[in-house]
Amino acid sequence: MTVFRLTQERKRRGLSQAAVSRLTGIHPAVISQLEAGKVHPYAGWKRRLSEALGVPGDELFERVDDDCPV
Repeated sequence: MTVFRLTQERKRRGLSQAAVSRLTGIHPAVISQLEAGKVHPYAGWKRRLSEALGVPGDELFERVDDDCPV
């Protein structure tokens, strides 16, 4: 299954979408929509996600194989 690296990094760290929301101040529904590719990631969201997960913002929205167990 192909997903955004954002989803893979979140799962790898054992974080829920709600936990990422608390770390970034981005509403959990927006985290879900970002992971599903339903909304465009604004620069501010990329920055906050990048800081929270320690991954460059542009890399978080690259498609990757989801080989990370949940």
